[in-house]
Amino acid sequence: MSDTATTTPMQRVTLRLGQIRVNERNVRQELNLDEKFLKSVAANGVKVPVVVLPLGEGTYELKMGHRRYFAARTTKETEEEQDTVKVPAYVLDPSLREAGEDFIDQLIENDDDYRRGLTELEQADALFGAVGEGMKQARVAELTGRTRTQVSRAVKTAKTVGERTRSVLAEAGTYDLDLEVLGVLGEFDDDGDAVDRLLEAYRKGRFEFQVQWERDDREEQQARATVRPQLKEAGVRLAEDSDTLPPTAEPLAELDGPDGEPMSAEAHTGCPGHLATWAENPREPGEVDYFCTDPDRFGHRPPQEDDQETDGDEGSQQAEATGEAKSSEPSREYVKAGNKAYRAAEKARQVWLKDLIGRKTAPKPLAAFITEQWLACPKPVAQWSGDVGRRNLIKELTGYDQPAERAKTATPAKLTLLNFAVLTATFEKRMNEVRAWRTDRSAHSSVYELREIRSDARTWLTFLAEIGYPLSSVEQAVVEDEPFQEHEPDAADEDTPDGPSAEDSEDAS
Repeated sequence: MSDTATTTPMQRVTLRLGQIRVNERNVRQELNLDEKFLKSVAANGVKVPVVVLPLGEGTYELKMGHRRYFAARTTKETEEEQDTVKVPAYVLDPSLREAGEDFIDQLIENDDDYRRGLTELEQADALFGAVGEGMKQARVAELTGRTRTQVSRAVKTAKTVGERTRSVLAEAGTYDLDLEVLGVLGEFDDDGDAVDRLLEAYRKGRFEFQVQWERDDREEQQARATVRPQLKEAGVRLAEDSDTLPPTAEPLAELDGPDGEPMSAEAHTGCPGHLATWAENPREPGEVDYFCTDPDRFGHRPPQEDDQETDGDEGSQQAEATGEAKSSEPSREYVKAGNKAYRAAEKARQVWLKDLIGRKTAPKPLAAFITEQWLACPKPVAQWSGDVGRRNLIKELTGYDQPAERAKTATPAKLTLLNFAVLTATFEKRMNEVRAWRTDRSAHSSVYELREIRSDARTWLTFLAEIGYPLSSVEQAVVEDEPFQEHEPDAADEDTPDGPSAEDSEDAS
């Protein structure tokens, strides 16, 4: 190909870098030749043509593409070798240029208002497409300047984000999501409602909490699908909604067994009132609580009634007081929803804290808060004893098997973060009591205990919010010292078999 160009407005040619002169009037000061870009040019060469203006005698002035030009030069060590590197170019016709047009071209070429890069999902689709055509992931990584892990993750994301989720994203005009968020949406691509909830949470800054909620909920639903047939085979009736239990129902843990000990599920199996419902505070997914629908009728008594002798007006007053106490208690379904929200928030919060503690620098307010808490010595700090549970949590938060050894070589900033890890363990263990979110008197053994736990939780969560942690609705309720009102979406209420109603339970008894 000739080193000269004809005078068509945009003739495409191939030029040696030695033929191209850099435009001294280029306004770009920072080329930003990052490693990813340089690796891509080294592997692929320059794919997008530069734009030049002929100077005569086979030389050209560079008008557009300075980053590409200098990146191409870095692929060779000596200047002689650099001059031989070839790049595609478009040659402008000087007669069609007007005064000042060089600067307008530079502005338009580099202004974000005039150009738009591929979104994260579009980039993932491109990588997925290359792999789908048969290119090895290692080669894709080499050609694009990415790591193999980045390519693998992008390909997986593009594969899992289906048409349903893509339609939702297009309809909502949501294009700024990164691969981590898109990967989570792909995880729930088979559940359109979950995707909607996740996107809404993303807009509200509560994405991490909602992710944990959805994962916990999915795990619970899968476990329930396994437990239901097991209960049916064992002949145990199941109340899907515990609020449909008859008012006479009592949990077996509060009833006397044949040996005078608390009633066990095995000992109660033969009772006509034997019934299961999903646990209020499950220790593992799919756990159930067992009830007797009418302990008075079937000869069971709550343990405290055996030691009390009441009659006449006194007995009536006690029964009335007991009835009032029960009527003021929140429903089991509300408690289950709150417990679930609290546990999801706890998991999401500790992930956030682990990321914070893993940083190289600490937020400015951290040192003052740590010092204040050590000096004030509130209950969470006073309870610190270096026990196994707290020490294990510190290991998990810091990522170090021997945090004390790491402290010997840590920078001052890292020492602050390690101190914060210890403080984190004290508060997080204090808040591990799931009932901490509740405001009703029945949730705790005493009003004093309730106030104390919630006060410590408010101190901790308020500070975390000040340094950037996005509070979930249940955490916000604790901070504001208000009852938890905002029920998070609960898939357990959707598409599940109807449990026996109160009337059905009574009839079955």
